[in-house]
Amino acid sequence: MHFLKTFSGKVLLLTGFVFMLSAFQGLNRLKTDEWRCINVADGFGYYMYLPHLFNEGSLYMTQEWAQDLQDKYCEGCYAYQLSMRKNGNQLDIYHMGLSYILLPSYAIGDAIAHIMGYSMDGFSTPYHVVYLLNALLFIFLGLFYLRKLLLLFVGHRVAGYAILMLYFGTNVYSTFQLQFDLPHLYLFTLNTLFLYHTLTYLSTQQRQKLIYAALFFGLTTAIRPTQAIFGLIPLLLLFRKFGNTSQFWKSILFFPLFSLLWNIPQILYWTIVGGELITLNLHTEDIVLTDPNLLDFLFSYRKGWLIYSPLFLILPFGFYRLLNQNRNQFWAFLSFTLLYIYVLSSWETWFYANSFGSRVMVDIYPLLIVVIAIGINKLKSKLAIGTITLFVLICTGLNLFQDFQLKKGYLHTERMSKEHYWYIFGRSKIDNYNESRLLIDRTSLNWLEYQKELRSPKRYIRSRKIFSIEKPMYSTPTEDLTLGRINILELIKTDETMFEVKMRVKTTDNTKSSILRMECVSPYNVYGWQSLELSQLRKTNNEFEEVIFKFNLPNIRHQKDEMQIYLDNDANVSVTMQEMTINAHSLIRK
Repeated sequence: MHFLKTFSGKVLLLTGFVFMLSAFQGLNRLKTDEWRCINVADGFGYYMYLPHLFNEGSLYMTQEWAQDLQDKYCEGCYAYQLSMRKNGNQLDIYHMGLSYILLPSYAIGDAIAHIMGYSMDGFSTPYHVVYLLNALLFIFLGLFYLRKLLLLFVGHRVAGYAILMLYFGTNVYSTFQLQFDLPHLYLFTLNTLFLYHTLTYLSTQQRQKLIYAALFFGLTTAIRPTQAIFGLIPLLLLFRKFGNTSQFWKSILFFPLFSLLWNIPQILYWTIVGGELITLNLHTEDIVLTDPNLLDFLFSYRKGWLIYSPLFLILPFGFYRLLNQNRNQFWAFLSFTLLYIYVLSSWETWFYANSFGSRVMVDIYPLLIVVIAIGINKLKSKLAIGTITLFVLICTGLNLFQDFQLKKGYLHTERMSKEHYWYIFGRSKIDNYNESRLLIDRTSLNWLEYQKELRSPKRYIRSRKIFSIEKPMYSTPTEDLTLGRINILELIKTDETMFEVKMRVKTTDNTKSSILRMECVSPYNVYGWQSLELSQLRKTNNEFEEVIFKFNLPNIRHQKDEMQIYLDNDANVSVTMQEMTINAHSLIRK
């Protein structure tokens, strides 16, 4: 076969074989029943359309149903993926596009479960097996078309090297192995297909290629709406090729058309179940373009893209060579890349939860590796070749070693700090390993005493009173009472902080409910809710009761965010707040 005679073909087979071994290891884990949970968190949100549709015959999902399914297979995982709407129904906050991709494998798993007598709930072993094999199929498909995409620009040898660099020198390696329940693997492949057919259409003007490109583009927007940014590439390239002509408009309109077609089921779901035609964002986070987190997104030790995939530091060199080779592609690719990074860094929780490095950047790696391949193609200077080769080898070695540390549990997927990064750097075995250097665990209140006991010279606890009421406050029945508002980061400087709230309160009826609410608020939304019951089951002999309430701050999203403190008093009960003080205990890193 001619395919096997080329260097890029051999690299493709080698890379595919590595991921196939990883998939087989996953299948072996299934035999021991140690790995029962197909997906949790975001992954469950994308997937849950299918088990409910197949088993309940509708998309009227409930939190109780979702929690029961997670409790059965994913112990300790809270099902937060549904949002209550005004009409009383609950909507999945994640888009359904990934469920289109998973539908064929789900149907196969459902049939196998029926034949073999497994539970037909979407999570039993047959579903897990086909889910894993479906991910492997998309890895192979992505590899195959990435090679074809690269060969549009460079020869077989450079294409082979580029594939090796991308798959083993960046966070593609860990993302594909460990997070195939998330959309990034599938978007990587679909974006590769989109780019290949778009660029092929530009060179051949075959209508079939244009339809394929628009079809894949539309499907990706049904998975993640931010994929619409990719539309900038055909917009700029087609305009430069055809100008403001009917040919341009006939070509470019295919992309929004297919995007609309793929999103019709989503719009119908919003309308029928949610009662609203368009529901742009059901998350508690927003894209805030006026307050991006560019430096953190790119360089932070927590999840910085270029810290954990430094290979992409050679991108400017690739763009420079592309500028000299094809200015139209240069402006299209560079404009898209900069806009994508800016928009994705503007997501309020820019670190995107658990991952190795920035998982959202994996989606656009097919384009970025093309730029890098152009940069290293036909290099003549021995110094340049040697320098880039050495840099690539260092990045690849670092990536594979950090993947090893990730699987050992040394490299944390969400709470990395500068101190912890250098504490584990280059170490394959750490005796008496501890997590004291990580960012605080916001799910636990034990970190404060633990840090005090350590007495580390690099960290200390700063405690101070940041709020108190000046006089007793009284909440009348069915009336909310505002207690105060705090500008958080002006007072404490860091959100690695525990709040200790001390109160003296009394209630007129301990069978009724009055709740203390402490909410972080920004100009864009409310987040980080903390609640404490102040009336129900309290003393009722007209005596004040001392109450102490402790909680960790969430990740504060904007410098001027505030915490609003109030009594939510919807019942026929009166509550008197005689005293209230808030002490902040912050972890200060030197």
